Amino acid sequence: MALPVATKVGIGVILAAALGYLVLSDTGEGVLEYMYVDQLLGDVQKYENRTLKVHGLVAAGSIQRKKGTTGDLKFRVEYNGKTLPVHYTNIPPDTFQEEGEVVLTGRLVDGVFESDEMSAKCPSKYEEEEGKAALAGVGKGG
Repeated sequence: MALPVATKVGIGVILAAALGYLVLSDTGEGVLEYMYVDQLLGDVQKYENRTLKVHGLVAAGSIQRKKGTTGDLKFRVEYNGKTLPVHYTNIPPDTFQEEGEVVLTGRLVDGVFESDEMSAKCPSKYEEEEGKAALAGVGKGG
């Protein structure tokens, strides 16, 4: 049994309205754009005031801590010769260090990346552990 034309039109209108609601109610925060520092700086106006994830290396000698606090830092991240100033307003992870990799979540505001969320890895620590594991396996073969 086929549905009457009026019923099909009604279902179409309801589906279109539901889809329209979902599109208009999306805040855009569900999936964050992920990019490296050089990509962000390649089109600053496009990304200004949008929440993003930015990946780079902490520039040597750039970390400045606000006196009397543990969670207010200024530093620079770099990638492919491009450098981005960062203002971080949370307690950094234990692995945060100069020349270490970081991924920051935040917004570019007036040329400064404002962030309160960071993941950091300390490459020397992991390389050291991998080297010890490799040495532990030497001589155990058959």
